[in-house]
Amino acid sequence: MKKILSIIAVTAMAAIMTCGCVKTQEEVDTGIADNSKTEVTEYSSYPRTITDASGREIVLETKPKRIVLLHTFYLEHFFALGVNPVAASMGNMLGQKGSLESSELFKPYMENVEIIDLGSSTDLNLEAILESEPDVIITFSIHRGVEEIYDSLAQIAPVILLDYNETWQNQLMSCAEIVDREEKAEEVILEIEEKIKEAKNITGNHAERTFALFRTDGKGFITLGDDSYYETFGITKTENHPETYANISLEALSEMDPYYIAFQHNYEAAKSFVEGMKDSSVWNALDAVNNGRVYFFDENMNTFGPIAMKLTAEKMVEIYSE
Repeated sequence: MKKILSIIAVTAMAAIMTCGCVKTQEEVDTGIADNSKTEVTEYSSYPRTITDASGREIVLETKPKRIVLLHTFYLEHFFALGVNPVAASMGNMLGQKGSLESSELFKPYMENVEIIDLGSSTDLNLEAILESEPDVIITFSIHRGVEEIYDSLAQIAPVILLDYNETWQNQLMSCAEIVDREEKAEEVILEIEEKIKEAKNITGNHAERTFALFRTDGKGFITLGDDSYYETFGITKTENHPETYANISLEALSEMDPYYIAFQHNYEAAKSFVEGMKDSSVWNALDAVNNGRVYFFDENMNTFGPIAMKLTAEKMVEIYSE
């Protein structure tokens, strides 16, 4: 009952503030990609109406300043645009959690920046979301459990669901349209695409080297990266490598015997998993293990978003140049 009353109170205050604080924004040409599934009015002044991935039309009366994310997935997208969200739900699907400050992906953007931790992204806390005082609430359209509480979320602030299956370029542009940063998004896209091109030029000279990307549940290997990921960076998948998100055993990995092995997972959990195999003759017989070609990537790179793609490109250059 307290939560409901709090939501009603904040909604009433938001209505009063909106009536008194609408400002005219400079009109800028949006120039969005043709295949973007997020639509925006012809000019980027506010108010603007955005049609999100769920087909809902969301009206933003003013440029949102307090961005609240129901998952860390889009955190890097806003960092790339020079916009700092005020809050995000943390933790992965296995309940593992690492600090943003210790994240290789996020650390460069965390100086003098505080992100309110809203708790689990799989068990959303309405009260914590309410207390973060959002101007807009953002997550991806297939976020489990969001539809069940959508109406309650919409009482707190406008809710925008973005298309998880879109390209990282289009997802970045969708985020940019929310905060009037389309031109910045275009600059970022060009910069990262150039980084990827440079990496591909190097990996392309070593097509015989196979690469396997994993996360782990502590019991086995969970494959990561679909065909487009491997094609993007010009890296070669091992034979019989599943398309993505498949559990495989150590014995199956032994049959693949990749030249490179990388864990893109919670660092402590991945290191513990590998440490647990130190006495395994099967693990120690792997070429990558014998020759020091086992790598640990930041779990937050699992977004395969703009900054993650940039960091991956840099890592591929480093690894393939050794």
